[in-house]
Amino acid sequence: MRDKIFISDIVKKVDAMMLYQGEQDYVRWVVSSGLMSDVLTTEETEILLVSSLSTTQVVRTADMVGANAILLCCGKPVMMDTMKLAEELGITLLSTAYPVFETCMLLSPMFQKEK
Repeated sequence: MRDKIFISDIVKKVDAMMLYQGEQDYVRWVVSSGLMSDVLTTEETEILLVSSLSTTQVVRTADMVGANAILLCCGKPVMMDTMKLAEELGITLLSTAYPVFETCMLLSPMFQKEK
């Protein structure tokens, strides 16, 4: 089983802002995509979904795949309906100014180890 990566550590690593603290304080996997249809193909749960999309679609997709958290990149403004849906579904919502590629590079070492 993969180690838990605490969301608080992710926040520090990518200088993220916590928009909403969900029900879980950890993730085990990371998935990044601009196409939510690609995210739907993942078989892992307890993931961190990294995306530059800031619409409710990303929150609905995160819910469908069992994501514990969403990290929105590029410092895009987050609409109130997106935040509200994350709260309703209990999914942690984070935001960082880093672009997706750079975010993934910074996070990569955290997800390399496996037990």
